[in-house]
Amino acid sequence: MSDKILPVVLCGGTGTRLWPVSREGMAKQLLPIVGDETLLQMTLRRVQGAEFSEPMVIGAHGVRFTIRDQVEAVAPNARVVIEPERRDTLAAVLLAATIAAKDDPDALLAVMPSDHLIRDRAAFQAALSTAAASVRASGIAIIGVAPTGPSTAYGYIKPGAAATDGTAAVAAFVEKPDATRAEKLIAEGCLWNAGMFCFRAGWLIEAAGLVAPEAVALVGKAVDAMKQDLGMFVPGGDFARVKAISFDHGFMEQTRDARVAPGNFHWSDVGDWDAVWEQSEKDAAGNAIRGDGFVHAAKDNLIHSEGRLVCAVGVEGLAIIETPDAIMVAPREKAQDVKGLVGALKGAGRAEAVEHIRNHRPWGWYQTMDLGDRHRVKRIVVKPGAKLSLQKHHHRAEHWVVVRGTAEVTVDGTVSILHENESIYMPIGSVHRLANPGRIPVEIIEVQTGTYLEEDDIVRIEDEFGRV
Repeated sequence: MSDKILPVVLCGGTGTRLWPVSREGMAKQLLPIVGDETLLQMTLRRVQGAEFSEPMVIGAHGVRFTIRDQVEAVAPNARVVIEPERRDTLAAVLLAATIAAKDDPDALLAVMPSDHLIRDRAAFQAALSTAAASVRASGIAIIGVAPTGPSTAYGYIKPGAAATDGTAAVAAFVEKPDATRAEKLIAEGCLWNAGMFCFRAGWLIEAAGLVAPEAVALVGKAVDAMKQDLGMFVPGGDFARVKAISFDHGFMEQTRDARVAPGNFHWSDVGDWDAVWEQSEKDAAGNAIRGDGFVHAAKDNLIHSEGRLVCAVGVEGLAIIETPDAIMVAPREKAQDVKGLVGALKGAGRAEAVEHIRNHRPWGWYQTMDLGDRHRVKRIVVKPGAKLSLQKHHHRAEHWVVVRGTAEVTVDGTVSILHENESIYMPIGSVHRLANPGRIPVEIIEVQTGTYLEEDDIVRIEDEFGRV
């Protein structure tokens, strides 16, 4: 039986309440919302040390290459597991437990979200150690955080009889309450449910088999059929058939073997723009500014700018969020309503609801700068050592201008090396490829001209990422 804790980081959320910065195509855990690193990377750094084994990250298929790159930057030996389809947290937790149990049924897992903010690493690890010690033989322990106020955004845990190991039995789980009920729960000593659990892998599979046998069976078959792909592990079988239900509803509310360990640290799920303001550095008037922002006679505002200058004059308590393709303005107190806004945008068929203007690819990213009837201008950045697919187009020609780095360009079998301020032309139908042979990112400006300029006019001839 290993004494080390195996951290399992769940990285499949969509983070729609932080729109327009966070979207389904690139959710908040993969973005530097409150620091220089992303929330995923900050989470991984909290579970490093002698008491931890190499982490496992469970992520979504659509952002698998971004997850892989971010994990490798801070935890290069982590195991990245990609869900073929999002099935909520019960499936993700069972997936982690089943994979771990293949190596060691007694493996001690600590499951946690990737998009929460905890700055006190020592206090967090102490709570995790308490929770882990309480499940050395069996059972499951959840970390409960002391509330800082009567929030209606979180679930609550009602502790029962206390044990000598610093934990208490879980008497009840309470869904997100109204404000009056939240105040009463806090007065009764209830804790916030932070979504962090400790358990033995084999024990959980056995216990979950009593309440969710179909899910356990389907996940087991998916792990048996799991394959490795480009440095990541992808379950096979019928994983997509697992019922989409949360771990709380699918297991925690049905087990009698749950304990709660108190977490004596400040915690935030960074669940909306008001929470971001709370966690950000502020000026003397309470304004939090990230990016190019300026205030005059204004107080208690959050300004997030990703490019343009954003000015606020004579306003109070606003969240003003600027991205290249969308601007959102709302009272901070209405921050929870952003999720409803995103739903309305989806209903209106607006692509901005789910996709960023910057499109991330396994080789880097591109962003449309200008679009006309017969032309499109893109900014393309390719990572060192990466290359795009060998491809051709039926309806467009392309002009590439290198603005930074060194580009290796193949056109109909001829290879050219282009440096800054040099350019090349790819006629319609030519077979071409862009690669970065250097040690710094290569950046080009691409001008497309033709009768059809959409991304589905790509015929891939060779692709190291397995795309067609």
